Parts: sequence; structure tokens; C-alpha cells
Amino acid sequence: MQPTVDSRRASVPAASPGGGMSEPRPLGFWTAVLCGFGILHVAAVLVFGATSTQWFQASMGDDLLWIRLAIAWTTAQLTLALLSAVVLRGAARLPRGARGRARTIGLATTTGLHAVITTVSMGILLWAARVSIGHVLGGTIASLLFGLTHLAYSDLDLEWVPTLYHTATTLQSLSAAPIVILGISCWFLVPAPRRQRFWWVFDAALVVAFVAVSFAFPFSPADGDDASLLRAVIRMSVTTVFALRLCLRAVGPLLSAFERIGFRTMVAARHLRAKKTGFLAASGTLSILAVAVSSCMLVSVLSVMGGFRADLTKKILGNHAHIVVDRAFEEIDDWQPLLERTRQTEGVVAATPFLQVEVMVSSLSNRAGAILRGVDPETVSDVTDLAHNLTHGKLEHLRYPERILDSSIITTPAGPIDAMIQGAERTAARGLPAEAKEDAMPGLIVGQELARALRLVVGDRVTVVSPRGDLGPTGPIPKTRPFRIAGIFYSGMYEYDMKHAYIDLAVAQRFLRSEGRISGIEVKVEDVEHAPAMAALLTSTIGEDGLRVRDWKMMNQQLFGALALEKLAMFITLGIAVLIAGFSVFGTLTLLVQEKRKEVGILKAMGTPAGGVIRIFVIEGLMIGSAGGLMGLGLGFVLTFAAEHFGIRMNPEVYYIDKLPVHLDPTEFALVGAATVVVCLAATLFPAYQASRVRPVDALRYD
Repeated sequence: MQPTVDSRRASVPAASPGGGMSEPRPLGFWTAVLCGFGILHVAAVLVFGATSTQWFQASMGDDLLWIRLAIAWTTAQLTLALLSAVVLRGAARLPRGARGRARTIGLATTTGLHAVITTVSMGILLWAARVSIGHVLGGTIASLLFGLTHLAYSDLDLEWVPTLYHTATTLQSLSAAPIVILGISCWFLVPAPRRQRFWWVFDAALVVAFVAVSFAFPFSPADGDDASLLRAVIRMSVTTVFALRLCLRAVGPLLSAFERIGFRTMVAARHLRAKKTGFLAASGTLSILAVAVSSCMLVSVLSVMGGFRADLTKKILGNHAHIVVDRAFEEIDDWQPLLERTRQTEGVVAATPFLQVEVMVSSLSNRAGAILRGVDPETVSDVTDLAHNLTHGKLEHLRYPERILDSSIITTPAGPIDAMIQGAERTAARGLPAEAKEDAMPGLIVGQELARALRLVVGDRVTVVSPRGDLGPTGPIPKTRPFRIAGIFYSGMYEYDMKHAYIDLAVAQRFLRSEGRISGIEVKVEDVEHAPAMAALLTSTIGEDGLRVRDWKMMNQQLFGALALEKLAMFITLGIAVLIAGFSVFGTLTLLVQEKRKEVGILKAMGTPAGGVIRIFVIEGLMIGSAGGLMGLGLGFVLTFAAEHFGIRMNPEVYYIDKLPVHLDPTEFALVGAATVVVCLAATLFPAYQASRVRPVDALRYD
């Protein structure tokens, strides 16, 4: 009795009509599921892992949200491990030498190790926190889950915990690339009918998810609501995948439309649509993905750098005037007529005088150097954002210092301030009310970083030391005067918050012995971009020798020049990634020429000239580059729009910005898209030339 062979367990080579043996049947539906799930899992790890700190902090404020995230993540790991085991078991039963056996085993092993590493590392961390878990009251599963939400890494007083976390993260990152490459390669081993059934299930689930999140989740998160932020991100992610799937569905009809344009486009489109070997199909898909990822990285980085430049420009224009009129090494006498002529100039919105000198500010705990600026409280807000930037105190306290101590209790300013004084209270009962004093101390407004360095809050007393003093027997004697903190401002620029302080202009003139003199005039114009032209107009209008008129671009020329140079360097560096993607297109078309050698021979035998063959393969490269470029630009737009719409949180204590600035520039998107297409076209020239040299006799010799 002959033993039977279970066709479901092993793929036995079958005899082909020509007498040979056909290739074994590869794995089916579960391999397709593992490929898709593995790639999506890697994408989720890269996206959420890059902002793990922000997501962890957001989830800790909501117990239910934290539990849902933990359950979803654990379920994903277990599902990935189970799928890997199923596919590995089936692949191991294939006979040695079967097509795709090694790739399938590699994919299942890599994804399984990825899931095991993540699960084991999380288990070890929970075991290390067993003492904190043991303090959870009740002992039920619900109380245990809620107790874990209050777990802090500070409870894990173990030195090896950070090492374990970083090691696990590194191993997960290293396994990401093999999972993507093997997943795409194994995907084309799955028979077309089973792939089609997988897409039917995927599309149905995607439509249900899209409809559900469209009605259940908001698109714009509520301010300060972390749960609403997470729901909005989920909705945008599902919407993006839905739109991407629609675009992929439109590829077939689009290629059909290209086929009707002409003979060469018809051949090129049919080459792309034709069934290829598994390796060539995977290579073509990876080429498109390489072009997409490189262009996405390029536009994303350029958008972030453009956001930094826009944010810096906004802060500079908010803290500095658009134009400054002053003298190089001396003060300006009889400045009132000059101020009036400046204000009457066409295009000038406002102008205000200022007096500036370097001083030293001393408190009870520390001292620091600062730039003291005497300003007019009534007009300075028309030129700069000083009043808007005040986090504590009022600008009017510079002119009316007796109002500083009206309240009985003055508390420490909120926001990023030193923990040693956070929450402290300063009583205003330091003597008689200010109204009863004939010599009330003048007010002083300082930056947030200077207030932190000197341990200051509103109402504190400081001493300002000026080098402009009387002459003594041994030389100049510095002049000192007490001031009371009238306000604290936050400009968003560390150097500005650390070095600048403001007092009333009249007080500054008396204190600095500059009665009737100012350092210059700050001017605000209607159009910021036309500030250089307005500076030239003011120069001709004022008509005084010795005065210099400088616009904000001239005063910050070195800073913006450095930013432009850095942006150019990043463009060149990331442009190399586009060139590497071009080499991928080059390799794919070279393989395509070898596979389509017979078709090229038939075309040349039918009378197609060499130039026509070249144009066919150039059109194919153009289609690949355009598809990858459009996909990358679309993904880059989604990422930058999401970063701008939702905001990527950053620690202001470290970066001095609360979220990552992003600026979408259509010109940069168009430039990157054009560069991507040009690189892909250049990569097609040599393979197209090689195809044009194919001789019909050699191509058809064995057919």
C-alpha cells in the first residue's frame, strides 16, 4: 500500500506538461497576513517609539487610556508572535529547495524574535516593579491594572533597567529593516487569488474603521486633553491609510489610461503591469518605496528646518524692531524732531525711543550681567511684543511703581521656574505701602531666565550697578540704585530672556546720566519683507550725518546666513538618499531589461528603432519615479501636516520651545519632487541604452 501525501502539509513538485517539474506551491493566506501585519507593526513602532516619552506622559494622566494602550500593545505582540509561529511551522514543512522557503522562514523568525524581545523586556520591567505592584490594594485584576497606571520609573531603583530598555529598543530597530524587506519579498510568493482575498478582507476592515473613526473621533483635539489628542491622531492615521489605499486602487485604471496614449506608453505600462518573477516584483516594489521614503525624509526635514526659521523670525520680530535708527558709538541729542520725522514717514506704523547700556543686576542670592533698556511704556508695545510677552506683572508698573505692591500676597510665577522657589509666597508687607513713600523704588522688568538665575519674583528688590558713575580719586565709581521687580517676560529666546531688562525711559536717563539723550529709535513698518527698502527711504528722509539705519535682516544677517547654510547642507545630505534610491531604480530596470529581452527582440524585429526602445524604458523609469515621488510627497505632507496640526511636544526647559515648529512650503515640495523625477530619469538611461542594443537574432535564438 502506497503512503498518501497530504498536499496541505507539504508542497510536492508536480509534473509539468513539458515533462519537467513545476515549482512547489508557496504558503498562502497566513503568509500574506504576516507580511502585512509585520510591516504595519514596524511602522507603528517607528512612529510611536519616536515619541514614546510624549505618549507615555500623555497616557499617565488617564488611567483608562493607559490601560487601553497597554492592552492593545500586548495584543499586537502576541498576535505577531502567533502568526510567526504559524508561518514558521508551515514553512518548515516545505521541502528543501522549495521556492521562497528560506525567505519565509527568515520572515517568521525575525518577526517572532521581534515580538519575543518586546514581550520579554516588558515582563522583566514589570518583574522589577513587583514591589510597587504589591502595594496595590484589593489584589483583583482591575485594581492591579489601575495600580500599574501610577507606576513610575523612579520606583525602579535599578541601574540595569535603562540598559535593558535601550538594548531592547536597539534590537527592535535592527529587526525593522529585515522585516520590511523580507515581508515585501514574501508577499509576492503568495498566489494572486489569495492575495486578492487578503485585500478584500483588508479593504472591508479599512472601510469599517474609516467610517467608525469619522463619526466617533474628532479631527481637531481639544486643548489640554490628551485623550482627545490620541483619538484625533488615530482618526488621521486611519484616514491616511484609507486615502493611500484609494490611490493604490487607482493605479490600475491609471495604467490603462496610459496604454491608450500611444504605442510606447502602452508597452511601458504593460511591462509594469505584467506578471514578473518574485525577486523582480519585490525589487520593483522596494525601488518605489526607496524613492518614496527618501523624498518623504527630505521634505519632512526641510519643513522642520523651515519651521525653525519661521519660529525664529517670529520671535526676532516680536522682540526687536523692524528698523533701528541710531549712532555707531554715541547717543542722540535733540531726538524729538527726529522721532516725529520718522513717524511721519510713509509706511511707518509706529516708532519709540530707547536708551541702552550694559549693567550688572544683583539680588540677595546671585548676580548677573544684563542689557538695561530704557523704554517708553506708552509706545513700546506699538513696536515690540513686550506687553504680550509678560507672564507676570504689568508694563504700566514701569511708570507707576507704587502699584507693584498693591496685592498683599505675591506668588512665584508659574511656568518653567527653579524648583527651589516654586510655590513659595512672598509677602508684600516689607514696610509701609509704596504710596506712603516719597522715593518709591522704580520698576524693573526682567526675562524669565534672568529671574531664574537671580531667584526673583514680582515684588523682589534688586540692585542695578551701572558703569556710568562719578569720577573718584582712583577712577570712575560705579553707580548703584535699587529697583523692584515689576514684571517677568518670556520671549521664547534664551539669550534674550537671560540678558535683557527694561525700565522707564525717564528713570534710565536720570540713572545713566543721559538727560535729554537716547541711544536710538525703534521703528515698526507695514510690510516686514520690505524693511530694507523702508530703511533706505528713512535714510533719505532723515538726512542727518552720522545716523545709521539698519533693518532686521541686516542686524541678523549672520544668524539667518547660518540657518540657510545648515538647510543647504541638510538638503545635500538627504539628497544622497534620493541618489541611492536612484541606484535602486537602476538595478530594477537592469533586471527588467534582462527579463524582457525576448519582448525587446520581438519589438526590434517588428521594426521598432533603437530610440523607440530607449523611450519605452525611460517612460517606465519615469512612471516608477513619479509613483515613488508622489507617494513620498504625500506621506511627507501627511507627516508635516500632522506635526503642525497636532504638535509634537518638546520640553521647553531643554529646547526652549513647547512643540516642534513645522512650516509647509509648496516650493520645497515641488523642488524635491522635480529632483526625484530627474534622478530616476537619469537612472534609466543606461538600462534603456542596453535594451536598445539587443539584437533580435540573439534574443529569439532559443525560442
